[in-house]
Amino acid sequence: MNGYKSTLDSNQSGFTLLEILIAITLLAFITIGVVNITDNAAQTKERTTEVNENNLQIETAMSRFEWDFSQIYSPLYFSSVMNMNQNLGNDGQPIPGAQTSGAQAQSGAGAGQPNPQLQQYYEQLISRFERNEHFISVSKDGHPIPRFYAPEKSVFEFFTTSNRRKVENTKQSHFAWVRYSLADQEQTEDEERNINIPKSLKSFVRYFSADDPYGDQRINVQENQTVKAAVLLRNVEYLEFQFWDYQRRKWENSLRNIDSGESLIRGVKLIITWYDSQGSKRTSSRIFRTLWPMVTPQDQIQPNNLAAGVQAGAQAGVQSGAQGNINSGNTNGY
Repeated sequence: MNGYKSTLDSNQSGFTLLEILIAITLLAFITIGVVNITDNAAQTKERTTEVNENNLQIETAMSRFEWDFSQIYSPLYFSSVMNMNQNLGNDGQPIPGAQTSGAQAQSGAGAGQPNPQLQQYYEQLISRFERNEHFISVSKDGHPIPRFYAPEKSVFEFFTTSNRRKVENTKQSHFAWVRYSLADQEQTEDEERNINIPKSLKSFVRYFSADDPYGDQRINVQENQTVKAAVLLRNVEYLEFQFWDYQRRKWENSLRNIDSGESLIRGVKLIITWYDSQGSKRTSSRIFRTLWPMVTPQDQIQPNNLAAGVQAGAQAGVQSGAQGNINSGNTNGY
């Protein structure tokens, strides 16, 4: 009987001190492991988010440029430069078979010479845009030919149809001038604390003007208040635009080194070097091509049909004038 009571008392005594210490130690190790896993997950999330933000900035800048450049506009992509002499070829020599109509002979225009009134109109139209910094001349359809502008390797200004009006009935055109270049920037506190980011870096900026696309002056980023500026990428160390020479099959740094380069662009390579938020130096290069076909339109003049066309036009003008006189006489009669 006494032996039974002793066994019962020993079963109700509980955990010993050693067992409690072992349990506390195991619980501490489990807690430390959970904290480390949670902390590593949080740090991984922060690093991934920061990397994604850096990648998103450069992708946004490239996408913004691609949107504008994909809609670059020039009538020379589908037409040719206005030819003052309709009977002259691209080399400036008279086209064989081109004859002078009777109306041209009476007006004193010889072979290879346009009508004086038409020539005067062409001259006024061309001189209107030749004095314009934004345009070179006009096409044979009378459309202004924009002058693409790249005075430095880090500046590119071109004519685009990428504008979309944000407010209904605003006085804006879907044509616009857009400039991509570098601009000075002020460092933030985080950038100043990061010793890996050099001082005096630039910002990659997009300037946009759609209020007066046919204005005579170029985009003035300092004085013109209507020019909108948007910073696409900060901490840029180097920016270069290269242009594709379609005839020589190579990239050029200047539009002036390319035949008709200031009015007809086939492709652009954008090279940019910048520092991300972690202070790592990164370089990105991307090629952009126009959506226009790789052809150079030429004047399609048919020598055999030229005289007939001019004569038909002259006859139509005479008949129209005679009909106008008849109508005018009937009106006066009433």
